[in-house]
Amino acid sequence: MRKRLTDYRHAVWDWNGTLLDDTWLCCESLNEMLRDAGRPLVDHVRYRQIFEFPVINVYRKVGFDADAASFHAISHRFMATYEARKAECQLHPKSRELLAGLSRAGLTHSVLSAYELSLLLATLRDYELAHHFIKTCGGSDIHAGSKEERARVHLHDLGIDPEHVVYVGDTAHDAEAAHAMGVDCVLVAHGHQHRDRLEGLGVRVVDDFADLLAELG
Repeated sequence: MRKRLTDYRHAVWDWNGTLLDDTWLCCESLNEMLRDAGRPLVDHVRYRQIFEFPVINVYRKVGFDADAASFHAISHRFMATYEARKAECQLHPKSRELLAGLSRAGLTHSVLSAYELSLLLATLRDYELAHHFIKTCGGSDIHAGSKEERARVHLHDLGIDPEHVVYVGDTAHDAEAAHAMGVDCVLVAHGHQHRDRLEGLGVRVVDDFADLLAELG
């Protein structure tokens, strides 16, 4: 029988695309670089079709020469554009209600993100969400690489039995990170990847947080 969210003791949250609705900004930031390079732009639908981890593969798919040196430069250019406008992003609908409701149900929360740690911490403070999380794990750089090894360390640091932990994300890589932790996973199809890229991964997929909020009764 499938567990309800309130059956867990702890929820690990992805940030970008899961709690924060920033897919549109990532698409626009990528398009700014494509426009400057004279390459075809991608629309929102196409962006969600090509997005994956590691993010270097996205740049390759749109035609950039993403060797180690150029990837470093591309990443910095992307992040400069993203950071300049990230205050325009909103949380996904029902994010605050879901976090608060699960807290009332007795769950604790943490964040496991590819977003660079200092930027992540500052952004959580900006959105007045930092108080929800007992642990925040971000990337060591801006290159949005794999989260799997950090996921294992994250769980170890939490010291909670994997049976009592659920991971909430928006991409296939979040399912991989949850698998690395040995915990259940829920993917929300309102972020960086379409639902059809999330189905078939052996984890629960929902359309949005309203589906999960209904479980709180």
